[in-house]
Amino acid sequence: MREDLFIDYIDIEWGLRARSHGFQCYGVCGANMEHNLGDKPIIVLGKQFPSHSPLRHYYHFRNAVCLYRQFWIPINWKIVDGWRLLLRYGFYTLFAKPRSKHLKMMTLGLWHGLIGRMGPLRDSR
Repeated sequence: MREDLFIDYIDIEWGLRARSHGFQCYGVCGANMEHNLGDKPIIVLGKQFPSHSPLRHYYHFRNAVCLYRQFWIPINWKIVDGWRLLLRYGFYTLFAKPRSKHLKMMTLGLWHGLIGRMGPLRDSR
């Protein structure tokens, strides 16, 4: 697995890379896993949405863009995931608090993904 991805998209990248080499990935749909997704959920119009720290958003956005730059990843996956990323950007900019910090870290993640800066973030100012 790619250590430079650090947190987000590690398993997705591995599965897509394996697929690009002719392997097939299988899931166990009946499996259950106890897992907490982030912080206290954001509630909008009675629906709950996962909430993450600004730093976690940085890694999510950076790693997504890093994967979009890989030639071997299917274009349809990039389009679908890119659309979801755009929706997340708008949603968390509007509803995650503190808004300015989330906006800053998501934007920095996009930038670092574009320029290929990977690994743990050393300074989040």
